[in-house]
Amino acid sequence: MKTTSLQPVIALLAIVLALSSCSVKKKKPTNDFEDHHTPEIALDWQGRYYGLLPCADCDGIATQLDLNNDLTYVLTKVWKKNGTALSDTLEGKFTWQGNRIKLDGMADQSSAATFKVEENRVRQLDMDGNEITSELGAHYVLSKMGNSQVEDKRWQIVELNGKPVDGSPETHYLIFHSKEGRLEAKMNCNVLSRSYRITDRFKITMDQGISTMMACPDTLDAEFNRALDMADNIAVGNGTMTINKARIAPLLSLKLVE
Repeated sequence: MKTTSLQPVIALLAIVLALSSCSVKKKKPTNDFEDHHTPEIALDWQGRYYGLLPCADCDGIATQLDLNNDLTYVLTKVWKKNGTALSDTLEGKFTWQGNRIKLDGMADQSSAATFKVEENRVRQLDMDGNEITSELGAHYVLSKMGNSQVEDKRWQIVELNGKPVDGSPETHYLIFHSKEGRLEAKMNCNVLSRSYRITDRFKITMDQGISTMMACPDTLDAEFNRALDMADNIAVGNGTMTINKARIAPLLSLKLVE
């Protein structure tokens, strides 16, 4: 008789446990969905960003922000004025606040510490964390640097200013070293090294560099350097790359060395 009297109680407990299990299962997918749509997870935010920010009493502030996977940052600013430059570098941790990041350790700095994270760029906000809506607002953007399609690969130079270049991957080549931000190239006899920046995937800026000083039997080195001085964009696809000035004929044509 005791066993029979407990059967309704056991049945009731089984129903309660089943309902509790269903309730837990229903909540889990909702949480997973929300987590995978936060900017920190959804956007490919890690990397280097660069832009020339407005300046009231100088020619512009060349700004580079490195955001690392471990939530640390390096912020480098260079104030340019009358041909001179003054630089400052700040390092620290940053925290996420929705679709924004806040750089720690900038309480005593004169510039804002909050950036809005967007696709392939970050936007500096004002001191109160709001978007800058003045006519200069569009200039407070740092674009993501680099392009994995072209960097850290060996490219053979096959044309210079529309003329074929007779060479090999060892004698006539170009490599963009992404970690160093340095271009390495050779046009027959001298090895050239120049710093570079790729922003918005296809815009390129190259600074002056250094070269070995061997006497060459042709003028390709000088022509090559002039082409790099003029270049402002790249195009890549199907194992080929061109380095260009605006939309005129390519300055350089290269092929990927497999």
